[in-house]
Amino acid sequence: MKIKVKITTQANMKYYGCPSGTIKEIELEDYVACVVASEIGNAPLEACKAQAIVSRSYAVARGVLDGKVISDSSATA
Repeated sequence: MKIKVKITTQANMKYYGCPSGTIKEIELEDYVACVVASEIGNAPLEACKAQAIVSRSYAVARGVLDGKVISDSSATA
């Protein structure tokens, strides 16, 4: 399932080759994987699993399943 993500971080602007504020459609699971890597990196497997659940739950609570846009940064959440 694709979700809409507002690109605001330098790393993501460089990765996607777009300016700040661009809305990109990405797979929910790709979003979750990127959040886990960004938040806790190479932590123990169980910690990564817990972070994935929290990240997915956060996105769903913010309405991504209804087409709402979520930010790529917790600073602008």
